[in-house]
Amino acid sequence: MKLHRFIGNFYLSKKEIEIINPEIIRQIKDVLRLEEGDVIITSNGQGKSAEVVLVSIAPDKIKCRVEGVETEEEKGVQVNLYLAILKKENFELATQKAVEAGVRSITPIITERTIKTGLNMARLEKIILEASEQSGRSFVPTLSPTLNFENALAFGIASNEKIIFHLGNNLTPSPSPYKGEGTKNIKSSSIFIGPEGGFTEKEVKMAKDSGYTVASLGPLTLRGETAAIIATYRAVYGV
Repeated sequence: MKLHRFIGNFYLSKKEIEIINPEIIRQIKDVLRLEEGDVIITSNGQGKSAEVVLVSIAPDKIKCRVEGVETEEEKGVQVNLYLAILKKENFELATQKAVEAGVRSITPIITERTIKTGLNMARLEKIILEASEQSGRSFVPTLSPTLNFENALAFGIASNEKIIFHLGNNLTPSPSPYKGEGTKNIKSSSIFIGPEGGFTEKEVKMAKDSGYTVASLGPLTLRGETAAIIATYRAVYGV
C-alpha cells in the first residue's frame, strides 16, 4: 500500500517528531482520516525522508515515532525549465506536471511575445510542494524569480546541455538532442519553452549565438504547457 507523503521542516534525526503545520494536520486528521498507529512518510524536501508512526493526534499537534530514515541523492539529469509566462491556469498546469516529470527548477521568463506577466508565486510554491508529495519526491524543485529572456540565457548557460525548443520549418524533429555521443556525461540541462506564439527569430538567434541547441518537439504546434511537460520528461529521462 502506498504511504502518504508529507514534506515540511522535519528534524528527522530525532526518534520522535511533532507535526505542527496546520495544513498537514488538516490533511492527516480531516481529509485522509488517519488514526493513531497509521504510518506515513515525512520528508524535509532536501533528500531525507522517514517512515513515521502516528502516536497521538490532537487538533494542533501530531506526535510521531520515527521508524527509519533514508537519505537519497539526486539521480539523473538535473533539468532546469525556463518557461515563458503563460496564462495563469496554463502556467500552473505546466508547473505541476513538470514537477511530476522530475524537473529540478522552474524559472518564469518574459519574452518578446509574452502577454501575461503576473504570477502568484505563493500559489506556485504550494503547487510544487503538493506535486512533489503526490509523486513521491524527496527533493522539492526550486521556483526561481522571474527573469527576462536575455538574463535567463545567461543563467541557463551554466548547464551541460542547453536547449531552446522552437517550431521552425527548417528543423527536423528527432528523438535527440538527448541521445548520442557524450550524452552520458550530461549532469544538468537547461530547456527553454516559449509563450503562445513561440520565440521570435531574434530570440532564437540570440540563444544559438550563446551556445544553445535549437530543437523541435515535432511538426505539430503544441500549447506552451504541453511543450513544457513533454520537453521536461524527455530531458529528465533522456528519451
